[in-house]
Amino acid sequence: MAGPSLEQWISDLGLQQVNDPDVDKPVYRIPPPDGRITFSAALEEIICTSIREARERRNLPRSKLAPLLGLSEAVLRPLRNKRFPPDGRPLIHLCEVLGPSPEALLAPAAPHLWGENQSKVDLLLACFDKLRGFDDETLQDVFSLLNRLGKNGRAAAAAVARR
Repeated sequence: MAGPSLEQWISDLGLQQVNDPDVDKPVYRIPPPDGRITFSAALEEIICTSIREARERRNLPRSKLAPLLGLSEAVLRPLRNKRFPPDGRPLIHLCEVLGPSPEALLAPAAPHLWGENQSKVDLLLACFDKLRGFDDETLQDVFSLLNRLGKNGRAAAAAVARR
């Protein structure tokens, strides 16, 4: 059983063919709301910037990052030139084509980043999915509620649950 053709998958998923100058074959992406698709080189730059900012927030010198990861500095050298190692580039494309959020795609590989047990991981991922469906105003209300809960702790959460 062959299933749907490639063209049918592309149509069903709402993908658009993109001729990315850094990829020698067509790539199929979900067009963003503004219609501007970010190509591979720009994605690499964004990922590298994100990594650099996270490293800087930790006050971690670049020279210490590679040994902490069990890598040689040569492996991470492309990050200095805003080039991401090729095995990390497809993450956004995978999420667009396969449908899951980055969290859902990465959580099975590193569940400890989302919670101390599988129940919490599953609940947090379900919350992310719900949040993505909210409009801006509802999302702002949820964020305000979360801020209040964070300040007042479990007592506030219990009061909300009793309502």
